Amino acid sequence: MDGSPMFVLGVAGLDLNGRAMKELLCNGLQMAAAANVPAMTLELAQELLNSRASLSVSPTVLGHTAQLPSNLPCEDAVSSSFVPILSDRERDWSQWSIYDGHDGPRTAQMLHDMLPFLVGSFLSEAAGLSRLYKPRDGRVIEAIRKAFVFADDLIVSLPRDLVQSGGSGLATTVAMAALSQSGSCALMALYDSGTSVLRVANTGDSRAVLGTWSAEDEQYVAMPMSQDQTGFNEDRVERTKRDDEHEEPVGSKSGRTLETAVSRAFGDARWKWPKEIIERAHEMFWGPAPRPGGFISTVPHSTVDPVMSETEVRTGARPDFLIMASGSLWDVMSSEDAVACVQLWLEKNKPTDCMDTKNITRTDLFDVHQQITSGGSPTLESMFDVPDDEDTYYDKERKCLKWRVSPKHFVNEDRNCGVNMIKNALGGKRRGLFTGLMSLQPPLSKTVRDDITVQVFFFGVDTQDLKNN
Repeated sequence: MDGSPMFVLGVAGLDLNGRAMKELLCNGLQMAAAANVPAMTLELAQELLNSRASLSVSPTVLGHTAQLPSNLPCEDAVSSSFVPILSDRERDWSQWSIYDGHDGPRTAQMLHDMLPFLVGSFLSEAAGLSRLYKPRDGRVIEAIRKAFVFADDLIVSLPRDLVQSGGSGLATTVAMAALSQSGSCALMALYDSGTSVLRVANTGDSRAVLGTWSAEDEQYVAMPMSQDQTGFNEDRVERTKRDDEHEEPVGSKSGRTLETAVSRAFGDARWKWPKEIIERAHEMFWGPAPRPGGFISTVPHSTVDPVMSETEVRTGARPDFLIMASGSLWDVMSSEDAVACVQLWLEKNKPTDCMDTKNITRTDLFDVHQQITSGGSPTLESMFDVPDDEDTYYDKERKCLKWRVSPKHFVNEDRNCGVNMIKNALGGKRRGLFTGLMSLQPPLSKTVRDDITVQVFFFGVDTQDLKNN
């Protein structure tokens, strides 16, 4: 696999250098917003959402992507690329991934740069890309699993050996250890256009949901393509009881064991390294403190083995679509409501509409920066200022104002479906709630929501004209 990126379009169809510059400008907007905390108008909030919207194009699939950071820098990473089959380039697999990082962006960014290549390499070595399709093909499943485990071994084991030896110098050891001391989930979808088979591998609490048409219900229904790997997962609870009698029980309300919410994650060396290595990293290389209460696990606290699923995608008059999103979206929106949100969007839009030159709006990032830095002081709004019908409430456990998401609050006004989903997850037609949430900046914003990354993929779309233009 050559790791070549899928044809990706930003706001104005940027090349690689243009996208790199756009990323720098978007990061600058995020820093300016955090420094100035402007009171968001609806127009400015819209511009900020649009600034991180993009499209990914493969021969028969069009993807809409949007991202709204809460951390500075954003801890999520997102990728789209081809997994080439050299004997038949028309059958290249597509891979789409979301890496939901925590405790820093380093592990997520490392996975973004490495995991798609490793998955393609392991599949190629196993002849999994060119084999005739067989449901739940053990060779394909094992190749993907090995790639995930190998990636985590690189992230966790190499820094561990450096910390243990101490022979590479302080700067090198600190830099390498940083890759493993943060963590990340990984949600990867692999689509074989030749067989229309969609495979999803999940490590962590990001989620993939397939929207598929039900003739009986006369609407799209949600088909889970992943399972959240958290403390609420019954398999996790049983594994903990079976394998590690010393591990603290899972919290009944938070789903957390000790300080972590996900039961499968990359990195997180603090939960995987031996006690003596953790202490050495802390005492000599500024690593995090040893685990609380002298906690020692007899098995690794978390695994990276992905939970995998597959299905044959339906195209035709009412083609399937796939929603992939980081955990923060699913904290407020159910899978069923997410599918309903996309169906509502499809009633007014075609996936290719945003590529029509008449509909392309260019976001002037310098103008947005000027609006952010010249704005006045933010307005303050408490839970008592919000009307009862706004479906907001004070969450005593999270200790902050929260809100409920329902289709009755959905709006349908964005060309990019990912932008539309984030907007509806943050209030929809409740404009005061939406602009209030958009006005929250780091570090306060992290107490209310995490980074949100959304990808929506529409199958059965003829994208040849898009690529030609």
